[in-house]
Amino acid sequence: MTALFDYPRLDAYTLATVAIAEHEPVRTFALVSGGKDSMTLLSWALKVGVQLDAAVFIDTGTAIPGVREFVTETCAAWDVRLLVYEAGDEYARLVRERGFPGPGAHRFAYVRLKERQLDRLIREHKTARTDRIVLLTGVRRSESTRRMGTTAPLRRDGATVWVAPLIDWTDEDMRAWRDEHDVPTSDVAALLCRSGECNCGAFATPGERDELRSLYPEWFAATIAPLEAETGTRWGERPNRTEQSEGGPLCGSCDARQERLTMVSCTGCGVALAPTNGSACANCCHDPVSGWPRHPRLAGATTPSED
Repeated sequence: MTALFDYPRLDAYTLATVAIAEHEPVRTFALVSGGKDSMTLLSWALKVGVQLDAAVFIDTGTAIPGVREFVTETCAAWDVRLLVYEAGDEYARLVRERGFPGPGAHRFAYVRLKERQLDRLIREHKTARTDRIVLLTGVRRSESTRRMGTTAPLRRDGATVWVAPLIDWTDEDMRAWRDEHDVPTSDVAALLCRSGECNCGAFATPGERDELRSLYPEWFAATIAPLEAETGTRWGERPNRTEQSEGGPLCGSCDARQERLTMVSCTGCGVALAPTNGSACANCCHDPVSGWPRHPRLAGATTPSED
């Protein structure tokens, strides 16, 4: 029997070079967030000789202090041109209009904080109608069970060509590369186990608000507290924990966080399950129809990415 998500492992260099050769982009950018995965991607692209025009960082206006500075300093140390696109006050405007986003409103936050900045990047570097722009991302299948079945190694959306060279790298692969090539980890990523460049709160976990307020009191007082006072709502609270919203290409950790918010318990053995094919396994660890393992650990999933 073939296990769920059992497929040939894709070679990173072949995937990137074939995509670039096929689409002949006018620009090739590496998208970085300051998290471990995206910085590993940038390091890998530089080491193997992918011809990058620049690294791109999106300042969502909700980043933890130090994240943008870390990206800027690392790119300077690696002699990489860095482009920064800022969302400005979009988050504050979104919260004033709709309240703090929960899982069901994550799409609104993604569009306003990230997607519009990417659209501006494409507009500024595309001149001819047939021009294409390649965006390299550090997204991986093992980030979450959902991503195992939905993440594509290469996807074209109009002029934009999304390429995920490290799509089949495991957490062990990523750690080994970082150790071998001395890829730095930001203080924020080391502390929060995620990049910290976006804190829209759509998939906030219980206790996360208090954690952020304790760890970064000045940031919280300047960014979150005024909006709570103005709207009478609290960051990270949601009316319905089961609401679902599709994550964007730059929200790898959001899928994993959403998955954790909607975990259910196996009726046979009590192990936590992501409800990918149902609410629980009826035959303890296996789907009664397909026979596939449902447990993330049996399906080959690893711990969520920090990006």
